[in-house]
Amino acid sequence: MEEIRAAIAIGKKDLIILSRYRIAVVSQIFTPLYQGVIPAFLFGASFAVGGRVLGLESTVGTDNLAGFVFLGGVISGLVATSFWAMAMGLRNEMDQGTLEATWLTPTSHETLVIGRAFGGLVWFILSQIVLFAIGIAVFGLRFRPEIVYALPAVIVAIVGMIGVAYILAAIVLLIREANFFIDCTNFLFGTASGAAFPVTLLPGVFVPIAFALPTTYAMDLLRQQAIGARPVLDPTLEYVGLLATTAVIYPIGRWAFARAERTMRRRGTLAQY
Repeated sequence: MEEIRAAIAIGKKDLIILSRYRIAVVSQIFTPLYQGVIPAFLFGASFAVGGRVLGLESTVGTDNLAGFVFLGGVISGLVATSFWAMAMGLRNEMDQGTLEATWLTPTSHETLVIGRAFGGLVWFILSQIVLFAIGIAVFGLRFRPEIVYALPAVIVAIVGMIGVAYILAAIVLLIREANFFIDCTNFLFGTASGAAFPVTLLPGVFVPIAFALPTTYAMDLLRQQAIGARPVLDPTLEYVGLLATTAVIYPIGRWAFARAERTMRRRGTLAQY
């Protein structure tokens, strides 16, 4: 119970700090819009024939371009939350000189990542509400009511991404310059998850990597329910794949984080950057 209270306190602290920087708050909402959603929507719309995106329809079984793009933004946002809010948040504290003091508190060190997950997910949900409102008002965004059936898949994927965040946090704590690493892997992870296009269009060597990620299955299940997209695999198999990848990644992440903690304790490098 104490660890839960500590995690909530960490998440609340992160939200309070972020709210102090109002321009940064606006930037975090609109940057995904103008860097990802709008270019993808305009690029896809440029290939429309008679108002229908025939290429998208033949590939995924629906011509709902706005729905396809904005749902990709959901998974991209979830990935970015894991990479930047959860994992890179520890690096930011290291740079600020506060991580060493935080590390000496009685709170479990794994809770530091969980707390950032709480704060990051609250902000993720709020930003997605704003983006969806913009999509509905400006881009004609529409979803089927069955979208609610995909919520369990998204929740399981969140657990899987916390496991990924543990792995990333372990790497971030061990390397000296993490920004480039996080930036590149964030993009590659989102691409491999099918956020921008179906994973079946990836080069063959990357397809097995895509199916090793929980977000790939969550992305496909979300699009099936929300816009009636054609499933890549049987939905039952996709739920099995989602649960299996999450069950593997989460404990691996916890193990990697604990291993990094032991390494830092042995080297005495927690305060170095």
